[in-house]
Amino acid sequence: MSSKSQSILDHAESLFYQHGFHAVGIKKVVSQANVSIMTLYNHFGSKEKLIVKILDQREIRYLDYLKSYLNDEAKRSKYKTARTIALAHMNWLKGNSNGCLFLRAKEEYDQINQDITNRVDTHKRSMLSFYKRLGFSEQEAMRLAIQIEGATALAETIEVDKVEEELVETLRLLFNK
Repeated sequence: MSSKSQSILDHAESLFYQHGFHAVGIKKVVSQANVSIMTLYNHFGSKEKLIVKILDQREIRYLDYLKSYLNDEAKRSKYKTARTIALAHMNWLKGNSNGCLFLRAKEEYDQINQDITNRVDTHKRSMLSFYKRLGFSEQEAMRLAIQIEGATALAETIEVDKVEEELVETLRLLFNK
């Protein structure tokens, strides 16, 4: 990927995450990325295609972030793995306090752009697959996802450290530890 493409992606992701997708126009993105409108369209084709690429980039970065927390100790039991993922996720939220970019995209583009809503749905299914690859059953992966998604939503209104504490306790109960 060219440095201009990456600059556009990075600036657009930051702007969209801070202000919302519809609130930020292409002119603001190109101004921040210091490129022309034609450069953006030549690299991405449309604002909606840019958003899909941002979501692709975000998923890769998020999964890499989670994986960086997993170590041999975390993989010894399902509870330890779930706890490690939960703590990593909560640390992610502490640095990304505007909630889930994927759900925000779905909220703004549901019934407007099927490619964006499909990308969001794919991400959520990918997270379930990621949990299953770590050794969780289908049911356990779903339960873990419910806890993580619920913590994400709650962290928007309640102190994130309190949410983290209760998430870990809920996982302890869920995995009988």
